[in-house]
Amino acid sequence: MQSFTSAACLFGIGLLTSMSVTATVTENDSVRSEASERGRALFLDNCAECHQRNGRGLKGIYPSLVSSEIVRGSGTDVALQLIIGRGEMPSFSGAMSPQDMADVINYVRNAWGNKGDAIDAISIERLLD
Repeated sequence: MQSFTSAACLFGIGLLTSMSVTATVTENDSVRSEASERGRALFLDNCAECHQRNGRGLKGIYPSLVSSEIVRGSGTDVALQLIIGRGEMPSFSGAMSPQDMADVINYVRNAWGNKGDAIDAISIERLLD
């Protein structure tokens, strides 16, 4: 009987732990989804005019972000493009917060078939210093 009680307690603890982990995963997915939506909105408001809504840019004028070496490279490289600007692309260092930059970078690095690791606002703040 005692081993049954111990097994039942372990099962209960395991069940509660898995419920907690599931809740955390769901919460993290929700936070990521909100950040992705913010990034998409920021892209549409600030970047789509040149890079187009589909990220393909305008050939010979504004570069495509789809399968771009810079976009697929490090998030830091993309952040520096936003901070410094390049060619006709303006600097967004005064126009976007570090969190806004992180959201738009993470959106671009994972939209249109791109796959990239996330960058956070703290990393962008360090680049701004």
